[in-house]
Amino acid sequence: MTRSGLIFPALIASTLFLLMSCGSDNAIPQSLSQDKEIPELLGIALRPGTDPAMRFAALEPIIGRSREAGEVEWLEAFLGKVLESYPTDPYGAYYLMAMAEGARESGSGDLSLDYLRRLLKNYPDIEIKGNSLHLLAMEKIAAETTNPRESAAMRLEMKRHYPDRIDQGLNLYRLAGEYRKIGEWDAMYQAYQSYLDYPDTFVPNVPDARNRVLSDLSFHSSNKSWTMENLDDLVATVKYAIRNQDAQLLTRMQAEPFFLMNWSQETSDPFTHIPMTLGSFLKPSIRYNRELEAYSNESEAFLKTTGWSWKIRTWILYFRRIDYPADPELNGSWEWAGIYFGDRL
Repeated sequence: MTRSGLIFPALIASTLFLLMSCGSDNAIPQSLSQDKEIPELLGIALRPGTDPAMRFAALEPIIGRSREAGEVEWLEAFLGKVLESYPTDPYGAYYLMAMAEGARESGSGDLSLDYLRRLLKNYPDIEIKGNSLHLLAMEKIAAETTNPRESAAMRLEMKRHYPDRIDQGLNLYRLAGEYRKIGEWDAMYQAYQSYLDYPDTFVPNVPDARNRVLSDLSFHSSNKSWTMENLDDLVATVKYAIRNQDAQLLTRMQAEPFFLMNWSQETSDPFTHIPMTLGSFLKPSIRYNRELEAYSNESEAFLKTTGWSWKIRTWILYFRRIDYPADPELNGSWEWAGIYFGDRL
């Protein structure tokens, strides 16, 4: 029998399979029916007794061409029927990953996550082009789920099973963020502490992430004696220290760490935290405004002072609300965090 004679029965079988299992609504889309290889590949993939590796080899180009043609909904339905027919297929993780990507592209984010959860629960991990599908699924779930506990669980699994294939520092930073959402403060600080073991880690959109974490850990382990519940009381105390040239009180009211910088600098700049004894600048000629600056808000406050130095006459004292949910009684209090040199730009 000729090769074409062998293919023809396979085409009949595949067509019958599609009609019976997918229904007429899921027949091969017009955009794919023009591809003469598709029916042949379907015949191979759906032939009873086909080896899973052979089925995968036939379905992989179908998946690729379906996505190129924008037929993601048809592909999702078709692969779902394949998995119903072959529930123990060792390549099931690949098919579910394709279904998840299709669902995401069509705007069904929740369905996409469900497919990824099924992938992890029901199918062994496989590698495609050097990529672990279980790891890819965990990364996507961790990034896209709205459940911080699930995200944290995924990040712990990645850390445990794929330590050499992920950015450990970035994973720990984001794990700490999930613990923060849950309210597991000890776990959050432990994750942040471990994150510091990876100094080369870059956190997208947070260029000063390392300094922020160092500051948070420093505050967490400090006695926090410089904080005050009320902003008015804090400002009044600092004014009193300036007015009475009380260097000891002025030093006691400074936060740890305390910055000194101009308006164009960032707190990530190490030169903004050089120790300086403010008491040595105290003098009777120093003046402070009666009211806070107009650009103060519910989280930040600015007090203009003058006369500290002839080189830079204006110093803006900066106060901020404390973000420390680990201690509800202290959270929302205020601290004197630093000084900006010169008028605000």
